[in-house]
Amino acid sequence: MPETAHDSNLHRILYVDDEELLLNVTQHYFQREGSCIVDTAGSAEEGFLKIQEFRYDAIISDYEMPKMNGIEFLSLLRSTGDDTPFIIFTGKGREDIVIDALNAGADYYLQKGGHPKAQFAELLNTIRKAAENKSVKDEIKQKKLEIEAANQKLSKNRDELIKSRNELEESVQRARSLLDSSVSTIVLLDRDAIVLDANDGYPARFGKTREEIIGTDVWNLFPEHIGKKRNVWLQQVFSTGKPFKKEESWEGIWDYSIDPVFDADGNVKSVTVHATDITLRKQMEDTIRTSETLYRTVVEDQTEFVCRFLPDGTHIFANDAYCRYFGKTRQELLKAKFKPNIPKEDNKRIKETLLSLTPEHPVATIENRIIIPDGSTRWQQWSDRGIFDDRGKLTEYQSVGRDITELKRTENAILEANNKLNLLSSITRHDILNQLTVLMMLEGFLKEDITEEQPSTYVDRIIDVTNKIEEQIQFTRDYQDMGQSKPGWQNLGKVADGAFMQSSAQNIITDIDVEGIFVYADLMLERVFYNLCDNAIHHGKSVTQIHVSFRNEESIGIITVKDNGIGVPTDMKEKIFSKDVGSNTGLGLFLVSEILKITGITIRETGIPGKGCCFEIFILEGNWRRETQKNAPDIPLLKLPT
Repeated sequence: MPETAHDSNLHRILYVDDEELLLNVTQHYFQREGSCIVDTAGSAEEGFLKIQEFRYDAIISDYEMPKMNGIEFLSLLRSTGDDTPFIIFTGKGREDIVIDALNAGADYYLQKGGHPKAQFAELLNTIRKAAENKSVKDEIKQKKLEIEAANQKLSKNRDELIKSRNELEESVQRARSLLDSSVSTIVLLDRDAIVLDANDGYPARFGKTREEIIGTDVWNLFPEHIGKKRNVWLQQVFSTGKPFKKEESWEGIWDYSIDPVFDADGNVKSVTVHATDITLRKQMEDTIRTSETLYRTVVEDQTEFVCRFLPDGTHIFANDAYCRYFGKTRQELLKAKFKPNIPKEDNKRIKETLLSLTPEHPVATIENRIIIPDGSTRWQQWSDRGIFDDRGKLTEYQSVGRDITELKRTENAILEANNKLNLLSSITRHDILNQLTVLMMLEGFLKEDITEEQPSTYVDRIIDVTNKIEEQIQFTRDYQDMGQSKPGWQNLGKVADGAFMQSSAQNIITDIDVEGIFVYADLMLERVFYNLCDNAIHHGKSVTQIHVSFRNEESIGIITVKDNGIGVPTDMKEKIFSKDVGSNTGLGLFLVSEILKITGITIRETGIPGKGCCFEIFILEGNWRRETQKNAPDIPLLKLPT
């Protein structure tokens, strides 16, 4: 709670102004006069902090202040319910400002200027009037509250007397209504089993009315052997003072509850017997139990994964296939918020799909990736159903899924095969035919222009064309082999080192800094580094060193292959991975891009022209991991053709 002034005769004032000298002079004047305690603030924001700390009798504020002017300060203060007297003290004398100030809740408006003593005397007088008015208003307000409270108390006493009488009557009626509407038959018995009271349902079991059985021996309503048996239950409650419960079969299945009723001395003076017919419930439970057993048998025999979970992710059911797939026991899953390891972009799509389900469209199918405990990525297909109550509120989800990794791989293999066939066809029919055309033309020229100089020139060009045909045929072989084997986890350091050792980079310093990094990729990953090294040698001109490193930005792994050659011109950066681009055949970097694409890996060149090439390889979450050499999988390196 804000503090108040220590001396009740002194008014505590807050003065807010961005003019520090004026604050100091004003504070000094009032302290010398001994009539007020003045706190100062250089801005409205600082003023709010002071108001939270102290209770003020009045607030003085300049109008024109940075960030928040005096009227804005006043409006915000009043919006919090603070009714402290507020005085606008400013050099601005425009009529519209005066009107705005008064409309905002200002108590007084004073314009700066004139003789200082007269100015401060007027300000002091205004403060006293504001404080006195506030005191009078508070006193009137308090008196009104006291009068209202007194009137309410008198009215309340009269109303409570009437209310108590009505409530007593209503209570009796309500108790009787509750007793008569209860699904249980209820009877009140004394120690001798004489009926003291009962609801309408109890005598109706025996074709009688309540008036007919009150005052009679309750066991007259039952066969002798039943009466003797149940009288034992009755006497047990009277002797022990403890409730008795029992399920009993007689003319149906009944749930009996006998509860003691104590007098003021703590003695059992009577008992109430609640008997509820549960025959239908028992039959339904048996039916449900049979149905549930059948349901569980069918669900548990499914190879699909089946689960049910609440909107917050809490699992309430999971079949054996679901548990086995995720490596969890049913005890670990149920009543827990189990969340599989799903890549961020897939997780976003799943959330959007679940949120899109409505009572009109309760089912949706989605395919997504998942990262299983061994770190590999697999594909799943889920059919999600939203389950809604009668008001259309979502209560839970049911999901049925299956692993479609092999199907996805087959689909991708078919697409890759079609792409490879088209490309190989293009190379075979177009590129090689073009080179053969050149070759045949050169042979014709050679026959026509047999001179001492010409044959040597033609032969050199024939050799160049032949070499290009050989390179194109070599590419078709590598491209055909791409994707033939299943991708696997590969030690990045071993792959890069093996590629550089098999290349012609003996005179180039290679620095490989990727210890413990494993990548899930096509087994031709080594060809990627071999071709990047070959590209540096043939096109980097002055390359003397190649550096390979790894970093991760959030969940994305990034491999960097950097050299110190001449780099790639800016206008070529987006084209170098296309077929037939570059100073040679253009197939090397195209093959690099195609190999990486098999497992969703991408590559781009980010170097600075004139300062070397910098290839960055981007690997999605789940397709890279850090491991110790001891526990890591070891993939044999491919022998690359030289």
